[in-house]
Amino acid sequence: MTTIALAQIIGPVMIAAAIGFIAHPKFYKKILKDFEANQGLIYFTGILVMVIGLLIVNNHNIWEWSAAGVITLVGWSAVLKGATFLIVPNLLFKISNPIIKNGIVMKIAMIVLLAAGGYLSYIGYWL
Repeated sequence: MTTIALAQIIGPVMIAAAIGFIAHPKFYKKILKDFEANQGLIYFTGILVMVIGLLIVNNHNIWEWSAAGVITLVGWSAVLKGATFLIVPNLLFKISNPIIKNGIVMKIAMIVLLAAGGYLSYIGYWL
């Protein structure tokens, strides 16, 4: 897939996820708590996220300061996250739970996600 096509998919998903978490933090914190308690879902998610990441990096592994580089970074992040869920599933929760509990850090993370999604959407739909 091209950078434009991937930006058209990844950008809006990032925007929706960030806005959802900013608008409804209690709802998403509950989802994450429920997710952590469901080992089968963690395993399935690990496989799905790793496969999606590998699909991205095997077809779009472009390291540069542009939308292509952002997409590559998203792909490699997905590979790493998926592999972590499969190999050491509790590690991500040990790292993320304190961050999620800190509202300011989470808002900053969601603003960064929103900005990245906005950038990719701009590249994908308006350039």
